[in-house]
Amino acid sequence: MDTSTLIYCALALAAGCVVQSTVGFGMAIVAAPIVYYFEPRFVPGVICLVGFVLALINMWQYRAMLSFKGLGAAFLGRIPGTLVASVLLLYITSQSLALVLGIGVLTAVGISLLKVRIKPTPKALFWAGFASGLMGTSTSIGGPPMALVLQHAEAAKLRANLAGYFAFSGLLSLAALTATGHFSWWHFQYGMMIMPAPILASLFAYRIQHLIKAEWLRYALLVLCSVSGVIAMWQGLAPHWA
Repeated sequence: MDTSTLIYCALALAAGCVVQSTVGFGMAIVAAPIVYYFEPRFVPGVICLVGFVLALINMWQYRAMLSFKGLGAAFLGRIPGTLVASVLLLYITSQSLALVLGIGVLTAVGISLLKVRIKPTPKALFWAGFASGLMGTSTSIGGPPMALVLQHAEAAKLRANLAGYFAFSGLLSLAALTATGHFSWWHFQYGMMIMPAPILASLFAYRIQHLIKAEWLRYALLVLCSVSGVIAMWQGLAPHWA
């Protein structure tokens, strides 16, 4: 692999890490299409590895605001959500499921814009984790359900709890990818080679996060959720347009 490809992928992942470290999620939304263009073999393995490391860094940075009690409910919901999606994919296509979930995310964004406030209760976090498992398994983007439930939280608490959730889900994803042969020593080696750029980007983002107003953060989050919903719908409709 030539050096320029590694540099381009590292820069794309660094940009995604800046977004996720300031908004709370979005690394894969920003980086995955660019990384796939330059090196398809990095998707999803290397991106999952970077996402896991990023989540650990963000967890440490905002550790004082972590709420494992609330996250526990989301963790519990993520597991059956992943299992249900796996079963559904035996009977319906991933494209059909992605289309339904994309519509669901866009609907939730629309409700959020109507000033309807969803309280991050354990029950709400459980179902957000469940929906995240469904969406993450079918579209590889599982952040929006959790982000929508936590959108009204204090900025540092939002970042901390999303990071905690992504660390847990990232570990599950890496285990699943390893078990299915989609994450190997090759992916780990190249992931470590480009890791300094994402790490430096996350440290830079931590330095500037205080400049971002809470209202800006919420609207940025809703924009990213909308983008992920559109991507999911596109994944669902693309086969019909081909």
